[in-house]
Amino acid sequence: MSWMHNAQSQPLTVDPESIVPLPDKFDIEMPAPDVPPEIARFHGAWVGTWGEDIRHILVVERVKPDGRADVVFAHGDSAFYGMYREWWRSEAGIADGVLTITGEALKMPAFRILQFAFDGPGRLFHTSTFKWGSVIAGTLARYDAARLAAGDRPIEWPWPGERVSIPHLNVRTPDGIRPIMLEATLYRPAGPGPAPLAIITHGSDAGRNQLRSWPMAIEAHWLRDKGFAVLALMRRGRGRSEGINGEEDFERDHEGSLIGVSAGIAQAVEDLDSAIAYGRELPGVRPGPVLLAGQSRGGFLAMHYAGLKPGEVKGVVNFSGGWYPYGPVTTPYYADAGRGAADKVPQLWLYADNDRLYDEALIREYYQAFTAAGGSARLELLHGVPGDGHLLRLHPDKWRPIADQFLATLDLKKP
Repeated sequence: MSWMHNAQSQPLTVDPESIVPLPDKFDIEMPAPDVPPEIARFHGAWVGTWGEDIRHILVVERVKPDGRADVVFAHGDSAFYGMYREWWRSEAGIADGVLTITGEALKMPAFRILQFAFDGPGRLFHTSTFKWGSVIAGTLARYDAARLAAGDRPIEWPWPGERVSIPHLNVRTPDGIRPIMLEATLYRPAGPGPAPLAIITHGSDAGRNQLRSWPMAIEAHWLRDKGFAVLALMRRGRGRSEGINGEEDFERDHEGSLIGVSAGIAQAVEDLDSAIAYGRELPGVRPGPVLLAGQSRGGFLAMHYAGLKPGEVKGVVNFSGGWYPYGPVTTPYYADAGRGAADKVPQLWLYADNDRLYDEALIREYYQAFTAAGGSARLELLHGVPGDGHLLRLHPDKWRPIADQFLATLDLKKP
């Protein structure tokens, strides 16, 4: 497969949500009459969000009856992945409803396979598989190729799911005490309802990127494929959620004191309460306990909430969970959660042995406190996770087979 590469590597001082480079013009040729409709429908321009923050564009310039295609693929800057904007012109193949770009791009040896499949009318689901096995997902929607060629870029880029606003109780804001709205991304169930509800929430993201929204698309699409309606919650002060997140970060000014930790955890529990109440009122959602999942602080929150309100929770998937890694100050919370959930809420704890925040000794301390108090959890300490193991959630090839087994043990048809 041949590639033409054009990198525009510039420092990350510009808005990553608007700058996606493209060639000066596209060589677009309308599909011939003998091109099958299942191939021809890929033709044209598509824009979307890839991974957690990467704006990307696919332009399918021409397609042939045998499935061969000429394409342009481009993406913007990503502070999270350390990537700079660039574009490629390449050949691709369309077969079995999937457009696939293979081969390694010049100066981008990590890429192996880029695949695009329809996820509804006028919508593509994109997965990029890297040579080390990790997968990053994204979503694209149709766009006007002429506008792209003229330099136009969307103001609102397509999002992996549907952005929704969750009404929340009266909380402290810069304008005083008032009701606020929390942002969430809704992934409606793929099949006919009613569907069980799953709530996913993020880590602390402390010190950077607190105004970024996290669609949690990898976990969300996995759960949606398993029959869930999914809400990915942004806790207050994060992303587009209103309110002040100072309570959650309060312990940083108190050297991990229990006062600071308890204030932040209590705030997060309130946010999760509102998300669960909102999700249960959505059309097509089955009443009853919910599945909770989360990354880092979100994983801890799922475990903790199940201990507080075990009757509300069907199961927990904890990705690299923890609230405060700089000492055993939060260990009592694991014991409390174990006593509360006991054998009522099955849990899966997924960690990596190269987690930069939670080393193996601390993970096992948490697990021992939880299980000794009566909690039931399957702990998986995974090996060979590239880079920082705290980002295990971005590598579904490592955890999805285990998580599939866990979901199979839950009676998802029972309210």
